[in-house]
Amino acid sequence: MSKLQLSLWQVGTNTLPDLNTIDSHFYRNALLEGQKYLQQQFELQTDIVALVQLRASFVDEVLQQLWQQHIGEKLPLSLLAVGGYGRGELHPYSDIDLLVLLDESVSEQPPNGLSDFLTQLWDVGLEIGHSVRTIQQCREQAENDITIATNLLETRLLCGQPSLFSALQLLTITNKTWDTKLFYQAKKQEQQQRHLKYNDTANNLEPNIKESPGGLRDLQVINWVAQQHFDVTNLYGLNQKGFLANSEYETLNKAQNFLWRVRFALHIQANRKEEKLMIDHQRDLAKQFGYQDTEHRLAVEQFMKDYYLCARSVGQMNELLLQLFEETIILANEPRNIEPINRRFQNHNGYLETINSGIFAFYPYAMLESFLILEQHPEIKGVRADTIRQFHAHIHLIDDRFRANIQSRSLFMEIIRQPQGVTHEFRRMNKLGVLGAYLPEFGQIVGQMQHDLFHIYTVDEHTLFLVRNLRRFSCSEFAEEFPLCSEIFYQIPKPELLYIAGLYHDIAKGRGGDHSKLGIVDADKFCKLHDLSEFDTNIVTFLVGQHLIMSATAQKSDINDPDIIQNFAQIVKTTDRLSYLYLLTVADIRATNNSLWNGWRDSLLKQLYHTTKQYLDHNERIAKNTAEKSTQRWQQALKQLELQSWPTQKIIDLWQHYGSDYFLHHTTDEIVWQTVSRLQQSTLETLETLVNTRKRDRQNTLEIFIFTKDKPRIFAMTTACLEQLQLNILDAKIDATSDGNTVNTYIVDGPTQDQNYIIMALTEQLHDLTATTSHPVITPRKMQLFETKPAIIFQDNDQHTYTIMELNTHDRPGLISSVAQVFLQCNIQLVNAKLTSLGDQVENVFFITTNGQSSLNKSEKIELQQKIIKRLTN
Repeated sequence: MSKLQLSLWQVGTNTLPDLNTIDSHFYRNALLEGQKYLQQQFELQTDIVALVQLRASFVDEVLQQLWQQHIGEKLPLSLLAVGGYGRGELHPYSDIDLLVLLDESVSEQPPNGLSDFLTQLWDVGLEIGHSVRTIQQCREQAENDITIATNLLETRLLCGQPSLFSALQLLTITNKTWDTKLFYQAKKQEQQQRHLKYNDTANNLEPNIKESPGGLRDLQVINWVAQQHFDVTNLYGLNQKGFLANSEYETLNKAQNFLWRVRFALHIQANRKEEKLMIDHQRDLAKQFGYQDTEHRLAVEQFMKDYYLCARSVGQMNELLLQLFEETIILANEPRNIEPINRRFQNHNGYLETINSGIFAFYPYAMLESFLILEQHPEIKGVRADTIRQFHAHIHLIDDRFRANIQSRSLFMEIIRQPQGVTHEFRRMNKLGVLGAYLPEFGQIVGQMQHDLFHIYTVDEHTLFLVRNLRRFSCSEFAEEFPLCSEIFYQIPKPELLYIAGLYHDIAKGRGGDHSKLGIVDADKFCKLHDLSEFDTNIVTFLVGQHLIMSATAQKSDINDPDIIQNFAQIVKTTDRLSYLYLLTVADIRATNNSLWNGWRDSLLKQLYHTTKQYLDHNERIAKNTAEKSTQRWQQALKQLELQSWPTQKIIDLWQHYGSDYFLHHTTDEIVWQTVSRLQQSTLETLETLVNTRKRDRQNTLEIFIFTKDKPRIFAMTTACLEQLQLNILDAKIDATSDGNTVNTYIVDGPTQDQNYIIMALTEQLHDLTATTSHPVITPRKMQLFETKPAIIFQDNDQHTYTIMELNTHDRPGLISSVAQVFLQCNIQLVNAKLTSLGDQVENVFFITTNGQSSLNKSEKIELQQKIIKRLTN
């Protein structure tokens, strides 16, 4: 490859023009051509370090020429590059930070040309950040602001008076504006606060390549502290100082180059400054970098796994080096406080360390022992840097022989069974690579992402969040978060079985096939290797194999139906297994996506748990068939209404046209509220349509009750209206009465504050059933990326009185009203609906009939399926 060259005259014109005649158009064009050249070189796989340095030097040239045009070299001021630009590093749309340094003699009246110079920088297309200060102002502001002090560490003279630049360096760098200890502590605190913004993990769905843990900022923190204390400006300097081993330097250098290539490409893809690896960019970058789909893993998933592993290595080295800096800077003159723990470990100034560098070689099991010690000694802050290096050097010893060793197996089970520190040490084990080495199947999911909007963490990070959630159920200080979970947790006999199931519930993700079934094999192998009894093993494998069933049953089935409860109870079998499963389900949903957990899901799972427990305990007689259950609800509701002094005969007259399904599908509380709504209406006036609402406070949802004449377009018009109000439909029940009316119940969430407006909008909509329900909607950008062909599954209930239609498709505005329109076209009646949104996907279940009492025949199913798919794909 020929030598990389880029100069202002090369891209602007072949001849050197008169500086006085060059206008903004020339520079703007030159910058655009330069950007094209850099992009071409990037696509040719040119060294990324050379590219970011070349971009900086090219901008240098533009600034220097403009400085000469407007200011020259005679006036007492200088132009400095600061920050990343000061380091000589510029990505295509990186910040161009400048400092105009003034002599005190012109501080009150800066030269006229300075304002013109800064204005023209914007005119030519350079997005700059600039400040104008004297040397003394720089020092004063640096002393009060760590960000300014950090920027002044990375200054570079572009043009102007060198003497001013030298004086600034003397005041701010040689004499230092910040005490080294305070500087270190401030940068470390700054980093901790920044990490918290990203949930203290690099493994987010859309990480920020610059600011997320393990990103470029973590590398810069290392350089800043090193420069402040050791006067070295890069990783190579640390290597020469002996703080970085050659292998560590190579690891960090490789990581930096990878992150730089991703950032450079990201700027080009976005055509602007963009640091967030958004999902749509991830796909394009994976393709650009040559990743290809395989049978079980998408190209984008492979690319992001490389990113997450890179970020993890940066995070590891950042932690190690900051600790070494702390020992050198903060504790340099402190006495060594060493307390022996056992024959292998000691507490060295609050950090765990081996008593010598050969411990892991002689006693490999001590690698696991260290985490048990950290659990048992919460006063220890972490692992000492030298010992972290020993982990890196000896992790290859964690092999099949190591796993079969009785000491290793016993230690791992002790770690799981500890009353405190389990979450912290699992995280540390994962960060150091020990967890993936000891459990190779776990190692396969490290950095494994799922390319959708449902799972916002990698599989390993999701798993550790799940274990954290389980642990919080055991902590009294978090008992108010989930009181029922905390109560149940203290009743389960062996919490470690729950943690093992948590570790293995998604262990087979990314292998293809049913991950729940594949996970059973791995979980069973673990349990047998660690000498769990057959009884305990069965609990763990049940939880792994069925970890999705409770959520699916609660959200997709009518859990008011005794048959549903009976079928679910027969799968669970015992109350202990039910308790384990409930805790695992809640922890799993909350660890998948913060937005998934809401009051509605909470209430469904609680109802399923309590009803199933009653069935299994036989403490309360459960109705054995739907007719008996319907009668039981009728009687319970009547009793409550009578206690409210409503006349019995009025209630019975009101209910005489209701079918038994109404009492089966609604709770007693719903029946009472809806009946009172009708009774109150009848005391005022007779209305064609009654709409009422109430807040379900614990669920943070709104319940909508509609009683009106039964007409074909009711469901279609209602769902269209609710979608226009930006309300998400979670549940729908439609019950026809024998006198030609319909009772509709909806559970919704979204902007539900103005209930009167919702009532008014629905009432108006239902009065004019001839109005159009077609409204233009725009599918959000992210959802457009995951558009897939709808999948429809039909299943008839045992009595063939209705058909269950499950619709799995990507979410988009207007989905439910579109399906409702097809139901209308095909003369389909809706009985019940369970609507579940999972990020970019929905799993909607509709209970439908053709004439109110029959399931669909084969031809009707085919016609309905074809029309729904056509409607949704168009």
